[in-house]
Amino acid sequence: MTFASIDLFFNIALTGICLFCAHLLMLRRRDPGVYFPLALLFLFQGISTGVAVLTEAYDPSGAGVLSRINLITGALEIACPFLFWVYVRALTTEGVPERIANLRNHIVPIVFVTLCFWTLFFFPVELSEPQLEEDVAQLVVVLLVGLAVLVADIAFKIMIGTYVYLTVRRLMAYQTRLKDVFASTENRELTWVWVILGSAGFYLCVNLAFTGLIWVGAFSEEAYGPWVSTLSSFSLLALFWVIGVWGLRQRPGLVRGPLVEPGMPDLPPAQKYEKSALDPDRAERIARKIEAAMSKDLLYRDPNLSLWDLAKHIGVTSHYVSQTLNTHLGKSFFELVNGWRIKDAIKQLTTTDATILVITYDVGFNSRSAFYKAFKRETGKTPTDLRK
Repeated sequence: MTFASIDLFFNIALTGICLFCAHLLMLRRRDPGVYFPLALLFLFQGISTGVAVLTEAYDPSGAGVLSRINLITGALEIACPFLFWVYVRALTTEGVPERIANLRNHIVPIVFVTLCFWTLFFFPVELSEPQLEEDVAQLVVVLLVGLAVLVADIAFKIMIGTYVYLTVRRLMAYQTRLKDVFASTENRELTWVWVILGSAGFYLCVNLAFTGLIWVGAFSEEAYGPWVSTLSSFSLLALFWVIGVWGLRQRPGLVRGPLVEPGMPDLPPAQKYEKSALDPDRAERIARKIEAAMSKDLLYRDPNLSLWDLAKHIGVTSHYVSQTLNTHLGKSFFELVNGWRIKDAIKQLTTTDATILVITYDVGFNSRSAFYKAFKRETGKTPTDLRK
């Protein structure tokens, strides 16, 4: 089996996966603001790859109508990094996804790269090298088109790097917010998105290295191009497979509505709550209620406990509970609850014969790994070491 046939197989599989996932996402009625960007991502990639497969099969010379259509649909991939960032942005937003500020700053680069890519329409496909050398005008056109495509390639790689950075920054802020709201974050951390970002970053670095080695003459593109193309197709197939497997079942992590005023999640506590009406005396009373909910009512043993549940239990708004935790107690909700869980676990480990697994679930943890991680962070030891 040749590299060309393997490459074709990967592209056909990628087309099928993308169009199937796009169809399923388009049928969803729940959280359309979250899943619509992902549906467009799959649709654009599926159309682009599908037309490329048809062009390779029925218009290999590059002079027919299919090749022209392929140039048009191929530009759809340029919007994919932006769409993935929009999807992650919606997935990590509290409440209804807000409008994108300065949308023009995202649209203009996409349009610019697309126009540079579409200069290939003017490329004289049927002319040979001797004809180009005799026709100066056509030679100038070829050089200009080549320059435009080079600019498009570099700009597109910069776009990918930019959206990887924006997505990483978004995920870091999201993980911080999770610990302000939930005591257990295992199923909400979007670990699969981190894997995709790492894969995209690795792919981008390899691609840049390959391009640089060709420029310096380390090896020729003709000799290594086929297997690099096949590797690229396989990487893209694996990437969209992972997005499809996880994206179709991923629910937004912060689904109970905003905890603080919109637009203020990244401010330090002193600025975030500077307009709050919560005075120190009332904060002290709320702190005592929180203490009682944990020490007497053992609320921390609820494995699905959230800040909203705690606020409802003590009869205080979630905003005031959050402010009391951050400014009066100096802890996040995650730190508070897991601290009580570990305290309870230490007591059971030293006074009972219950197994570590039983204690794990009894004090409120959802998994053994989460318990060990939290226990090590709080005590510097493992539960087994402490019991010994």
